[in-house]
Amino acid sequence: MKKDLKIFIAISFIIPYLMGFAIYYCKLHEISTSIYPLFQTFMPFLAVIALLYKEDKSIIKVFPFKIYIFTSIVMFVFAIVNIFYPNFDNFSDTIILMSAIAMIIAISTMDKDLKKKLSLNNPNKKSTLLMCLLFIIIYFLRTFLGYVLQGETNEFFKILNLKSLKIFISIFIFIISIFNIMPFIGEEYGWRAYLAPRLKEIYGVKKSILFTGFIWGIWHLPLNLFYYSDGVLTSQIYSILVQLVFCIFIGIFLTYSYNKTKSIWAPVMIHYLNNNLALLFVTDLSKDIFSGQHYDLKETLFSIISSIILFGIFIFSKYIKDEELWQKSVYEKIKES
Repeated sequence: MKKDLKIFIAISFIIPYLMGFAIYYCKLHEISTSIYPLFQTFMPFLAVIALLYKEDKSIIKVFPFKIYIFTSIVMFVFAIVNIFYPNFDNFSDTIILMSAIAMIIAISTMDKDLKKKLSLNNPNKKSTLLMCLLFIIIYFLRTFLGYVLQGETNEFFKILNLKSLKIFISIFIFIISIFNIMPFIGEEYGWRAYLAPRLKEIYGVKKSILFTGFIWGIWHLPLNLFYYSDGVLTSQIYSILVQLVFCIFIGIFLTYSYNKTKSIWAPVMIHYLNNNLALLFVTDLSKDIFSGQHYDLKETLFSIISSIILFGIFIFSKYIKDEELWQKSVYEKIKES
C-alpha cells in the first residue's frame, strides 16, 4: 500500500475508533452520544489536508481549510467534555452551522484555479440538481418497496400525507440544514475527492470501487456497534453488513455523480439528502432517529438487495467504466502542480 494511503487511513480511523469507547461509556451512563458520529465525519477531510500539507506547506494557508481545522478542534474538545458534562454537545450544532456559513463564504471568494486544483470548484447547477433529483427518486422508491415488503403500503402514503405543519417543519429544517455542509463535505472530500480516484490510479476501476466502499463501511464500525444498533449481537452484525454493502453500492452512485458533474458538491448534497430525507418519515423530530435501531434479517436482506440493484446499476455508466472520465485525485493534482 502506498504511503499516502496508509497516512489517510491512519488519520481517518484512529480517533473514530478510539471514540467508540466514549460512545460505549456514554451509552452505559445514559449520556447523549450524538456528538461522536458528528465529529467522526470531520476526520477524512482532515486526513486529506494532512496529505496535501505534506506535499505543499502553503496548503495550510487556504482559509477554508483553516476554518475546517479550527472547527474540528472545537468539536474534538466538545466530544471529550461531553463525557464529563452530559449534554454539553447542545452547542455543537450552532458551532457547525456558523463554521459552515463561514466556509461557504471563504470558498466562494477563493481563486478559481486554486478551487479547481483543490476539487472545490463551483458545480454545474443543472447537472448537480439532476443528480440530486435522481437520488431522491431512488430513495423514495427504495423506501416505498421497503414498506411494501413489510405489508405496510398504506402507512407509506399516510406518512407522506401528514398535517401541513409537519411538512412545513420538515421543509424548514431542510432549508436551514442545507447550509450545514461540514459533516458531509468532511466525508465526501475524503472518500470521493481523494480515496476513490487515488485507488483507481493504483488498482484500476473495479478494485477501487470495492476498496473504497469497504474502507468507508468499516470506518463506521464503532458506530454500527455502539450507536446505530440497539446493542443486541445479531442486530450489530446485521448493522455492519448493511453498512458495508450500502457503502460499496451507494459509493458507485456517488462516484458516478462526482465524475459526471466534475464537482464534489453533487456527492456532498446527495450525502446530505441520504441522511436527512428520513426526517420526512419521523413523527417525533425530538428523538435521535439513527441511534439504537434494531436490525433484523428481513430488513437487512432488503437493504442489501435494494442497494445492489438500485445503486449497482450505475457501475455500467461510462462515468465509472471509462477511466478517462474519472476526476483526478486532489492528491495527484497537488503533486503535479
